[in-house]
Amino acid sequence: MLEAGKVSKQAESVSFVFFVFLVYLCFLYLRPIELFAEWLADYRPMLIIWLIAFGGSLVHVLRHKDAASSATHYWLLFWLMVAIALSQLWQGKFSEAMAAIADFSASMLLFFLISFNVLSMRRLRIACIVILMSLFAVSVLGITAYHTGYMSEELVLQQRKDDWTIEAPKTRPPIPAEDKSGAFLWRVRGVGILNDPNDFAQALIMAMPMLWWFVRKGAWIRNLLFVGVPGALMGYCITLTNSRGAMLGIGSLLFFGIRDKLGNLKTFLLLGAAVGGFLVIGATGGRAMSTQERSAEERIEAWYEGINMLKSSPLFGIGYGGFTDRYYLTAHNSFVLGFAELGMFGYFFWMALLVLGFTTVGRVAKYAPRGSDESLSGSILRSSLVGYMTCAWFLSRTYQPVLFGLLALCTAVWVCACRSPACADIAPLREPLKWTKITLVAMVISIAAVDGFIIMHRIGGA
Repeated sequence: MLEAGKVSKQAESVSFVFFVFLVYLCFLYLRPIELFAEWLADYRPMLIIWLIAFGGSLVHVLRHKDAASSATHYWLLFWLMVAIALSQLWQGKFSEAMAAIADFSASMLLFFLISFNVLSMRRLRIACIVILMSLFAVSVLGITAYHTGYMSEELVLQQRKDDWTIEAPKTRPPIPAEDKSGAFLWRVRGVGILNDPNDFAQALIMAMPMLWWFVRKGAWIRNLLFVGVPGALMGYCITLTNSRGAMLGIGSLLFFGIRDKLGNLKTFLLLGAAVGGFLVIGATGGRAMSTQERSAEERIEAWYEGINMLKSSPLFGIGYGGFTDRYYLTAHNSFVLGFAELGMFGYFFWMALLVLGFTTVGRVAKYAPRGSDESLSGSILRSSLVGYMTCAWFLSRTYQPVLFGLLALCTAVWVCACRSPACADIAPLREPLKWTKITLVAMVISIAAVDGFIIMHRIGGA
């Protein structure tokens, strides 16, 4: 009886820590303090919640040696942190090295926090649903802000269009949807780490595949209410962000999500129709989808500068956060930002984490028994990672917490699947030479692809 009591108390303790962890996830994506109780910000509630969640889960991990990640992932994170410090030290910026480590630590610690808490398929599903519901709530608030003006200053970005011949109102229009001046581009956004409309759209694309957990075969009404309606609202919110990269992210979800069922030809046709539909309804806010359009042209030039930065310091890069010190724009490409600032040394560890994320979650989707929780979870998170990284090709989000949180979820689904007797075909990570080769190939291909875009842009503009 005494032992049973101890086990019960231990389970309650672990459950409480997991609950606090879920609260932290909700606060991270929804940001209720900034939206509804800003007066609480001085008391640092998010820090307190994080300390409880991280401290409690760390005690459990140290006591039971149980985490939803491998030593390989932790070592890659460690060496990525070393590379970030070295990128500053190589430039002689000794004081900035510690600041760089402190800045990146939020992303690294989120990876640790998720791997310490998501220790089963059930916990994985619950964590993903909390993220999904939080982002869905922000979507509804953003749509409401756009059409009614309620909280529009927080959730709708007012961006001046390049056409300065259009006379703009002297005061901000109260309801963005009713602004007929044509002088502004109104873009729905989130709060906190998602206060940029592009970041918000990218996070929504990451979360949308998670709706598939609510699908039930033959339950059409349920599927409509719990999948169709939320999916439509989140999709509409993505169009209100006016993010061109998000359009391509949705395209990647469509392509990889339905290719197996429709085949390549039908998928390409459907994808073309979807892109055409987005253009018709103005999902890009009237901005052209062309490398010759001004904003896109500036991004390609930023990529060219990133290549030059890599050439100037190929091993350790120009320094973490140093891109805008050498060019007036950021890289607008997570891969370019990575190899320009961290050099080939740091870029290897960053790319290795992506490669392991794709390969491990791909193994689960491929080898787990059809219809199992593991197979479904692997397919969902693979789609989330594909959609997120498609957007990342056009955004400078190399070090963002959202990316490392997603990578932690992908790692967790693989670890949890490996523990299941039904998933014996999912091999553990005992092939360092294999994934190292894949990482090196991916590095070469990504840099070559950037060069290819630059060459095509120069040829098209000639």
